[in-house]
Amino acid sequence: MINSQNDVKILYVEDEDDVREGYARALERISSELYTAKNGEEGLALYKKHLPDIVISDIKMPIMSGVEMVKAIREINLHAYIIFTTAHSESAYLLEAIELHAEGYLLKPVEKKTLVALIKKLSKSIKLERENEDQKNILQHIIDSENNITLIVDVNTIYFASKSFLSFFNFNTIGEFYTKNSSVLDLFLKTSEAFKHVDLTKTPLQKGGFYDLLLSIEQSKRILTLEDKDANEKSFFINASHITETKCLLTFTDITQIEQERQENNKKATTDALTGIYNRHKLEEIFEYEISRIARHLQPLSLAIVDIDHFKVINDQYGHLIGDEVLIMLTQNMRARLRQSDTFARWGGEEFVLLFSNTNIQEAYICAEKFRQQIESLEDANKIKITASFGITSYKEGDTLTTMLERADRALYDAKNSGRNCTKSCI
Repeated sequence: MINSQNDVKILYVEDEDDVREGYARALERISSELYTAKNGEEGLALYKKHLPDIVISDIKMPIMSGVEMVKAIREINLHAYIIFTTAHSESAYLLEAIELHAEGYLLKPVEKKTLVALIKKLSKSIKLERENEDQKNILQHIIDSENNITLIVDVNTIYFASKSFLSFFNFNTIGEFYTKNSSVLDLFLKTSEAFKHVDLTKTPLQKGGFYDLLLSIEQSKRILTLEDKDANEKSFFINASHITETKCLLTFTDITQIEQERQENNKKATTDALTGIYNRHKLEEIFEYEISRIARHLQPLSLAIVDIDHFKVINDQYGHLIGDEVLIMLTQNMRARLRQSDTFARWGGEEFVLLFSNTNIQEAYICAEKFRQQIESLEDANKIKITASFGITSYKEGDTLTTMLERADRALYDAKNSGRNCTKSCI
């Protein structure tokens, strides 16, 4: 347990002896245990032996680079805290390092105050939540690259466009852009993320207008999705800087691969790996949204626990692989019959939860019975037939997910005691 910043264990990997020795003295003052190495191979060995809290590493080193070392560390601990140091000339290594989602990228020569401040910040994060989300602000550390799209614009005119902009849309001149678009704002109107609630047609591209609006949006949401000349969707991080009262510099940084990885990681974090439906974490998130909706609109909400009857017998008789096939069969069948407003999630084992939005308990009972009857008619490739029991309840003022699940569980217990393959409710 980390009680203060001085309790943090640090691994510092740097191939230049004088640099390593100089920064080691500063790091010793804020670290309970400091380990130093002159290349990635030594650093990886020390990591395996001591499991430090924070790894500070140069990117480009002999024998084993910092990137290679961190990839190996990620296999040991996916949530390791990493700080990369790098020189301007190492852009190829830096781009590869960015894909590792480190907590910091510092340009050499690194200011000791900046490094110490970052370590103190990470130490607090480690103390509060050791299993903090691996995903960090992937956009904050993206640096200038030759592939960035750059525009100098006002609300009506593009004064300058980089070659990458023209190439992306297959335009030979800026004039060709205006044959398909009325203004540069059309680029933003095509996205459904950061700007979907803003009437950009009434927002001038000038100081106090679009510029301030753009920078007020959280960086992780400042993303545009545009189609290139081959109809391929690309994701861009958008930034702006004010030049004059009417002109601003817009930059579009291609983060397609990073955004795809972020979406994939988000999917993994919210989806049950076996069945492909939502997991417990996502259900909890949706329930909180439904509670806020109830507070605004006073609409009903119902919940059902679904439990496959005698599932242990299936596992014992046919094996867990067949049991998994049965779970997949049930979820695919139910998901195909869900209403658009319903949420279906795996709670654990053979138990599932149905969340019926804007549905009272009588309506939820009818829906549950339809699901139950459909499940009763299922048969897998091994001629295995199953049934399921349902326990339902509806929202009462002051309810939490836990209290609703407790009531639904009592109803499920009643259904099991009533011979299974039936639906019971608990108010």
